[in-house]
Amino acid sequence: MGEKVRILGIAPYKGLVTLMKRYAGQRDDVQLTAMLGNLETGLSLAKEHYRNYDIIISRANTASRIAEGVPIPVIDIGIDYYDVLLCLKTAEHTKTKFAVLGFRSLTTIAKSICNVLKMPTDIFSINTTSEASSLLDKLKEQGYKTVICDTVPYNYAKLIGITPILLTSSIESLKAAVDQAVYTWKTHRDLYHSLSLMHQLLDSSASRFLVLSQEGQCMYTTLKDEIADSIQKELRRELEPCRAVRKRCFFITVGSRMYSVTSHLVDETLAPCIMFHITPSEIPLAYSKYGVTIMDRQSAENSFMDSFYSNTELAREILSGTQDAAPSPLSLMITGETGTGKDRVAHIHYAKGPLCNNPLYVINCSMISDKSWDFITRHYNSPFTDNGNTIYISNLNALQKPKQKQLLSIILDTNMHIRNHLIFSCSQPAGSPAPHVVLEYTNALGCILVPIRPLREQKEDIIPSAGLYINTLNQELGRQIVGVDDEAAALLEQYDYPHNRTQFKRILKEAVIRTEGPYICAQTIQHVIQREEILFSGSPLSSREPMGSGSKDPAAGPKVHVPADPHSLSFFLDTSQSLDDMNRDIVRHVLEACGGNQTSAAKSLGISRTTLWRYLNR
Repeated sequence: MGEKVRILGIAPYKGLVTLMKRYAGQRDDVQLTAMLGNLETGLSLAKEHYRNYDIIISRANTASRIAEGVPIPVIDIGIDYYDVLLCLKTAEHTKTKFAVLGFRSLTTIAKSICNVLKMPTDIFSINTTSEASSLLDKLKEQGYKTVICDTVPYNYAKLIGITPILLTSSIESLKAAVDQAVYTWKTHRDLYHSLSLMHQLLDSSASRFLVLSQEGQCMYTTLKDEIADSIQKELRRELEPCRAVRKRCFFITVGSRMYSVTSHLVDETLAPCIMFHITPSEIPLAYSKYGVTIMDRQSAENSFMDSFYSNTELAREILSGTQDAAPSPLSLMITGETGTGKDRVAHIHYAKGPLCNNPLYVINCSMISDKSWDFITRHYNSPFTDNGNTIYISNLNALQKPKQKQLLSIILDTNMHIRNHLIFSCSQPAGSPAPHVVLEYTNALGCILVPIRPLREQKEDIIPSAGLYINTLNQELGRQIVGVDDEAAALLEQYDYPHNRTQFKRILKEAVIRTEGPYICAQTIQHVIQREEILFSGSPLSSREPMGSGSKDPAAGPKVHVPADPHSLSFFLDTSQSLDDMNRDIVRHVLEACGGNQTSAAKSLGISRTTLWRYLNR
């Protein structure tokens, strides 16, 4: 067997990573490694790893960005007609007003397909990435609900409430790119071997090197750590004095580290440049606040955008409520049943709120130990002592009543709700009013109530949401499922989803995994829901009224009734796990059955609250 071509595949979305890994096993002439990275993230991965590869394959704008930053060839995974056709059919099944938005490589194919199929579709071409945001804003004003696009406008569409359908690549497109990579490498093999030898010599050196053009563009670097971009930024500021002399020595400080730098002006070549020899000196620095999670605006937005909720019709209602409440400085009280996505709603309220440029402190009451509670309520470094931030206190009902009263007293006595923006969340059982603590805090603090409706009250959104989430699963799992057939759709609409969107997501994901054809059938949905019934109620679906028979009332579908006694709730335990993992699953199961009350859960398990907390945090 001849020498294998070492190919680095950098995919802008998860499904393409899965596709690359699957296809790698079908080729004996290549060694294909797949990594996830879009635009700047993809460029960073390429700069970090390209020395170990002969060639890189990527897609669209990510491929173009990588080609500008690394010295080895980059092959673009093209767009296939079938890829575009699949997206058009997926958008058509959402039954919403949709458009196609992208560069001409996408829109030209889309126009050809729509003309042949006589499918009237609004298609918009862009020439630069900056045009995408303004065009999406116009589309939203014109009532568009869904857009077929590439990775560039994908996240922005989510943020403004337009559901994006990502154009994914087929196995044929990937095969063509790999074939082109192999041909390119074989054609320039000797040159690549010489470059590889030079890279190995530089990498074996104890020093670090950076080569910048006289305009500041990176031509080569051996910087591999996470602050490489910061070092480059500092050295670009030193370009003018470095261009004036052949050699210059100086120091720079980046973060907590100091670096000794020697610059050399190289102007004997066709492309004059400056080579920097860098010696780092590390100063360790570490600090964390125990028991509190800290997020910034970007991580909060990602939490919402990467979640199931942002890829469904249900997100429109959430985003609409966010726009109404976000400008207000008043505290928020988010209520809803288990699995309705209260945390995601809190994150997007913060990200669109007036204090989004300051930190978000997240305190989960169901995970707080006695030591954490002392830190939060008494320590001078507690987020309660800070000003101008957003503090999200989740699962407020999980706190013991004395601590609920203590927390409210601290808030009122220190004017914490005036100094900061407070967000609370509280779980309520199905069919029951919100816990008393909701009324108590809302009256005392003047909270704005943000109730989240359970999924069974949003039946009209289930099928459009299913289609859009299936598109997301196609990206993650490397599948090409178009949607659900009519009988499967009827079953999805009939089910009551006692665990709401979390359960809806789980059912669809398992159905996609079990489906080989283009559509999910009723038999698959029936089988998955039967598993849900057995898992959460302990009684198989066959012992109930069959789904789809008799009344067409959605309420006639199967329901899951959770017993009050946590020990009577059937529960699937994966015995292939380690003992610690099994213990943790059992503790979480009993805690959920006790409504998040740690004291009740610990009593049921015969352990202390401290021991329970340790199991949850292992």
